[in-house]
Parts: sequence; structure tokens; C-alpha cells
Amino acid sequence: MCDERDEFEEFKDEKDRVDKLLKSREQKKKHSVGRALALVSQLGIQMAVCIVLGVVIGILLDRWLGTTPIFIIIFTIFGTGAAIKMIYDIAKDWDD
Repeated sequence: MCDERDEFEEFKDEKDRVDKLLKSREQKKKHSVGRALALVSQLGIQMAVCIVLGVVIGILLDRWLGTTPIFIIIFTIFGTGAAIKMIYDIAKDWDD
């Protein structure tokens, strides 16, 4: 009688462990969709901010120095480069 009770307790413990594992996987799956959406919005915003900031700095420098759009081109390239580097860094962190 005692063996049957021990087996039942072991079965119950194993069932509880499996149930917790399944719930954990379901939660991770739900969180991964939310995490992916957050990542996509973060990438878009950061790309736009980097490029716009480069253009604004270029315009301000060109107005201040009275030059042709040299600084607009230079800082637009810098902003685009910064955006690409940020995307690379975020993608590298995503794999971890």
C-alpha cells in the first residue's frame, strides 16, 4: 500500500513539473512575439533618429559656415552609418 502511494506522489510531482514546463514555454512564446514587435519598432525609430539628426546637424553647420551642402552630405552619411551600426549591434544582441 505504501509503494502505491509513493508511486502516486512521484507521478503527481512529475505531472506538476511537466505542467510548469509547458506553461513556461507558452509564456516564452507569447513574450517572443511581443519582444519581436518591440524590436522592430525600436529599429525603425533609431534608424530615423540617426539619419534625421545627421541631416539636421549638416544643415545647421552649412548655414553657420555658409557652405554648400557639403556638411549635409557628410553628416547624412555619418547618420546612416550610425543607424547601420545600431542595427548590427541590436541584431547581435538578439541572438544572445
